Amino acid sequence: MTQPGPYDGGTQDDRIAELLRFVPLLRESQQADCQVANKVAAAGNRLLRVLRPGYQMRFYKYSRGFNVVDCAVARPLRPDLIGEEIIELGQVNGLGEAKEGMLVQKSGRTSGVTSGEVTALSVTLQVDLSEEEKGWFSDQVVADLLSKPGDSGSLILDEENRAVGLLFAGSDSHCIFNRIHNVLEALEVEL
Repeated sequence: MTQPGPYDGGTQDDRIAELLRFVPLLRESQQADCQVANKVAAAGNRLLRVLRPGYQMRFYKYSRGFNVVDCAVARPLRPDLIGEEIIELGQVNGLGEAKEGMLVQKSGRTSGVTSGEVTALSVTLQVDLSEEEKGWFSDQVVADLLSKPGDSGSLILDEENRAVGLLFAGSDSHCIFNRIHNVLEALEVEL
């Protein structure tokens, strides 16, 4: 992990932390890792190279599961590299619970400090994970809070600066965040 990040010119010399653990995402479909499927695909591809050289056979498996979080935790290389305050918002004052209609705020890398209102709780939705991949998420919170690419990972705070969520997706008009209790439980950490 670097600060600034690679997108902002950060290099290996700017390392501040290393990945400790993450929660793998369930994708709607992903290339099969089954040995039988891979052997069938390899045999089929040998035949295809003769008949249709521009084609390739692949098997995909479809997930029926739901993601609850999209998160990771890193360990600082030195304690003095990470502060306890969130830029322009200050120190976190414990944990809270997102409630419909509550005001929330975040300080994001791209859009800076923005605030909005929680508009929906316990949402299940499909999210683009990349141009080719999608994933289903359940028990999510939606707020009418501006977020842009690069804001993912921003802590969502209530008006008393209590952590209520972790931003992972959004748009110019809304953001989607994981409930903070789900994040802490999945990563086995305390705040």
